[in-house]
Amino acid sequence: MQTHPVQNRKPSALGRGLVSGSIAAVLSTLVLVMQSKKEAKSALSAQNAVSHWVWGEEAKHRHELSVRHTLLGYAIHHASAVFWGVIYERMVRSKRPLSPPAELLRASAFATAANIVDYRLTPHRFKPGFEQHLSKKSLVFVYAAFAAGLAAGHLLQQRRDGE
Repeated sequence: MQTHPVQNRKPSALGRGLVSGSIAAVLSTLVLVMQSKKEAKSALSAQNAVSHWVWGEEAKHRHELSVRHTLLGYAIHHASAVFWGVIYERMVRSKRPLSPPAELLRASAFATAANIVDYRLTPHRFKPGFEQHLSKKSLVFVYAAFAAGLAAGHLLQQRRDGE
């Protein structure tokens, strides 16, 4: 049976990054909410702070569920994770497949680089905002979950694509 050329084409880095980045966004958000509940005024404080991209400094003082802060903060976080996911997938695309532990190590190194960009090279207005409510230790947990999400997304797609 002859296969159609489109069936044999691998998904683009954009498509793969959408998957990996989305998984990374969800996992890191779960940790973000848990750590925010422990360290801040509410489980949503750190998530709401992300909306400072649009609303400025007022966002760090919002602790309740709202469309204006919570949903926008999540949307920004999710879009940022997909952005990083696309870069990750583009970077690892031509590399040989790795075992799950090795993939997690590679994703952890990438998440560390993303953290450096987010907190050292990015202007204040476009930093994640989590740091307004979380300790450095909690930020490590958030970025570790982000790395786990990137690795899981990449490995799932690798398996699906038979790589």
